Amino acid sequence: MAALSVSMPLAPLPTDLPCHGQGFKPSGDAQHQVQSVAQHFLSTLERACIENDGGLFRSLFIEDGFWRDILAFTSDFRAIRTANIAHAANAVLRRTGARNFVFASTAPTIEHPYEDITFLTIHFEFETKLGPSYGVARLVWDDTVNEWRAFTLFTLLEGIHDYDAKVGAKRSRGTHNDRVSYDERRAHEQDYQDKQPDVLLVGGGHNGLAVAAQLKVLGLQALVIDKQERVGDNWRKRYRRITQVDSRSSLSLHDPVYANHLPFIPFPATWPTYTPAGKLANFLEYYADILELDVWLRSSLVPTETKFDESTKKWNVTIARGNEAGNVEFKRFSVKHIVLATGFGGGRPKMPPAFPGQDVWDGVAVHSSGHGTGSDWKGKKALVVGACTSGHDICVDFAPNGVDVTMLQRSPTFVMSVDKGQEMIVGGLYGPNGPTTHVADRIAESNPKFVAKLFHKRIIQDLKVHDGKLLDGLASKGFKTWQGPDDSGFLMMALSKAGGYYFSTGGSEMIADGQIKVRQGEISSFESGSLVRFKDGSEERFDVVVFATGYTGFPDCVRDTVGEKYAGTFNPVWGMDEEGEIKGVCRESGIPNLFFMVGALAGSRVMSKVLALQILAQQLGRLEEPYTYGKQAFEGGLADKSKVQTNGHVAVNGVA
Repeated sequence: MAALSVSMPLAPLPTDLPCHGQGFKPSGDAQHQVQSVAQHFLSTLERACIENDGGLFRSLFIEDGFWRDILAFTSDFRAIRTANIAHAANAVLRRTGARNFVFASTAPTIEHPYEDITFLTIHFEFETKLGPSYGVARLVWDDTVNEWRAFTLFTLLEGIHDYDAKVGAKRSRGTHNDRVSYDERRAHEQDYQDKQPDVLLVGGGHNGLAVAAQLKVLGLQALVIDKQERVGDNWRKRYRRITQVDSRSSLSLHDPVYANHLPFIPFPATWPTYTPAGKLANFLEYYADILELDVWLRSSLVPTETKFDESTKKWNVTIARGNEAGNVEFKRFSVKHIVLATGFGGGRPKMPPAFPGQDVWDGVAVHSSGHGTGSDWKGKKALVVGACTSGHDICVDFAPNGVDVTMLQRSPTFVMSVDKGQEMIVGGLYGPNGPTTHVADRIAESNPKFVAKLFHKRIIQDLKVHDGKLLDGLASKGFKTWQGPDDSGFLMMALSKAGGYYFSTGGSEMIADGQIKVRQGEISSFESGSLVRFKDGSEERFDVVVFATGYTGFPDCVRDTVGEKYAGTFNPVWGMDEEGEIKGVCRESGIPNLFFMVGALAGSRVMSKVLALQILAQQLGRLEEPYTYGKQAFEGGLADKSKVQTNGHVAVNGVA
């Protein structure tokens, strides 16, 4: 049977809703009205689930609404449009067994993210056959039926029955009078001499550690392996070589600390808003130690000796484990799952094909991953190819070190000021006055990506006005900017390719005041001496060219870990599917019992738990097959071309 709705355009945000008049009036009984409407919705939702009534379930939605589910009903990440909801509900309600719907601790509220938009937002908890779950519904007034119905409904699996996370009141007791010291016990535990890990995680950055922590509290043995010498070296060594003379790092995170807390251990209240890379590296080392995560450093999989056994449904793996003396031992395990948490780009540094004359060129050409420190090139001339985050970071390293640096921009870049931009985009949820991280995360996840885009379109228009002076300064120096796809800023670029933008922490200002030069175009060839020729025919001499051109991608990552067999057959990783869900991350990979974990720190909190629950449910044989019917093809992703008015209010994913 064909999909139910194909190429449906996405309507604009529900606007001109009755925040006055027909809606809730600012009177003494307003909260009673809110509670009454919320209770009616939740009771009807529960009845639809208990009676397996897809038609009743669908009747809860406006005509152009969304049901976003993560594992609770569909065993997948789905954002289902209203036209397909009845079919989806009829397919999954019986197997899910959802019941016991109650309001969460966050009370139902009326929210006005913009003057022309009103939501009645409901947070609730419920249970399925698999485990406890959480939901968020945003109701809007539907004047076609004169009642409040869902614009968006979000449902999320939160746990597995009989496998409570060992946290809070359910934490382990600990022991008295051990016969061995704590350090001796931990060393023995980490050696894995008399046990097998349930899950092997490749990559000891924030994602690998977060998933390991989530698996541990669920009672699974998780072993993390990493090629680095210390936990956190993926941040500690970024761009700057670690030497006895210079161990500083110029890099800092572009997201505020409020959004970046890791599971179970938030950053201290004294932590700076924007975290230096070296400080984060040290925190990750502390995180692994304090949570007793098992991490093997200087270790990697031997891809030719890593194979999936169809008969046992396990991976037979060989790990090459080095030590400080440079010796290598090989350890063999049979593990139920592998998680690849090897970074956003994946694979190896990506250099463009060699240019004519590059092999005999007198200068130095290097990928950004091989860039050491700008101080090495004091008094020299540098060309940085790339005008997004890495390109800016390297230019910002060069310029203060007395390097005559030029940025080569090949296409326009979305630019925003980091302080005001982050305040406007995430400040309502992740800020000093925001909700708890637990609630903020569920609000942030509750909107489908295409709906979030509609809100970003409004925010970006306000931000463009605020950043007007900065953008004008860039234009005066020949740097080209744009407002992103459909004027929605960086969101769609981040979700589709994880690039194309820069949150200015000083680089844009340095361009505007002339400390960093800019030229447009592409390299044509490398000429005698240190001359670089461009496609427009112009020439200039440079001592070093740094290519901030990304990485080769996940095929090389797969090839270097589990072998050539799967390098060309796994499902795409990153980018959006037809419903706006991220491809291949914490989802079926096309490789048996293997998952990819990719993303920034903020996303790792929710996704690490989702992945851990998915792995546990699979190992217990309790996870239903993913619901795959009815995915819709959006023309160009978001088809909305309407003009949405902008006002002075700021919303984050629909919440002021």
